[in-house]
Amino acid sequence: MRESSMKTVVSVRLARASMAVLVAASFVNVTSCATSRTAGWEKKVEVGAVSKADLKKKKTEALALWKKRIDQAELEKSLKLFEEVANQDPADVETMTYLCRGYYFLADGHLTDNEKKKSTWETGTAWGERALATNAAFRKKVKDEGKKIEEALDTLTAAEAPAIYWTASNLGKWARLSGLPTMLGNKNRIRLMIERVEKLKPDYFYGAVPRYWGAYYAVAPSFAGGSLPKSEENFQKSLKLANNYFGTHVLIADTLAPKKGDKDMFKKHLEFVINGKPESLPDIVPEQIVEQRKAKKMLDKMAEYF
Repeated sequence: MRESSMKTVVSVRLARASMAVLVAASFVNVTSCATSRTAGWEKKVEVGAVSKADLKKKKTEALALWKKRIDQAELEKSLKLFEEVANQDPADVETMTYLCRGYYFLADGHLTDNEKKKSTWETGTAWGERALATNAAFRKKVKDEGKKIEEALDTLTAAEAPAIYWTASNLGKWARLSGLPTMLGNKNRIRLMIERVEKLKPDYFYGAVPRYWGAYYAVAPSFAGGSLPKSEENFQKSLKLANNYFGTHVLIADTLAPKKGDKDMFKKHLEFVINGKPESLPDIVPEQIVEQRKAKKMLDKMAEYF
């Protein structure tokens, strides 16, 4: 093996070892040096008056551009219009949820620079928090009573479940890029948010909840709750809900297969994605294409995973 390839393999394995340490350390109270952030509902927004007709027109335009989100420029135009609509209508949870999900996809599917990704995931988190705060009971707890998000989750309903999920997804990605203390400072909140989605909409977004648990149990060391059988069980639940959702197959290859040392599993799931048809799930073709890109890169670097 060439020296450069050996260095790459070592760096990947060190990263995976660090993740295991991260999960294990999540049972220790480490909060010093954590990166702080301002909750979305606390951010001030200055806007001018816009008619309802103009808002409706902008939202229609944003939704049309959203369908072209595989193109970064079109996605960014869509998000700009969604922001204009959301800033004018503080009760529009749907638009804010599009923003939360859209910024997640922008970072996950288009950006390559980690600092830009981190900033974008933070923006997505803030929009998700604003979406949650459209629920009056939740807003009362976090704004008027000063409660933490995790202490107010019981007020949220199925209407906010998508916003909960995408907020947790953005927050997790942002925290991971912000360092270990920040990750540990948010780990309980993220877990409780996923549990709330599980209660409200257990089959949301093509098996998102069991997919999350599948990855969690694969990454966590055994003494910290990790379990390969539980990981496999949850991934199978996710696949049963949406076998053609490519993201689940990619996550199995990324987390469970290396932990088991199962190269055949790794190849099987990535080849399923590469040879699959994104159009099998017409509402998320852009996301499917992004997962295919990930699968091709992972298969090309298979040696780095084992």
